[in-house]
Amino acid sequence: MTDLIIGIGKLFTWSFKILPIIGHFADWIFVVILCLVLLYWMKRIVDFGQKDKEYDGDRI
Repeated sequence: MTDLIIGIGKLFTWSFKILPIIGHFADWIFVVILCLVLLYWMKRIVDFGQKDKEYDGDRI
């Protein structure tokens, strides 16, 4: 089990060494992905609100 945790730690350490080479491009990728997920989440919230208005109380 310890080997697994150490291996995960080495993977993260290696990936953080690559990020400065990529530069700010990686930051923008993370920002775009975060914005897309946020927009999807907001759309889902609106859809749930519309379904809530259609609820008549008889269904479970």
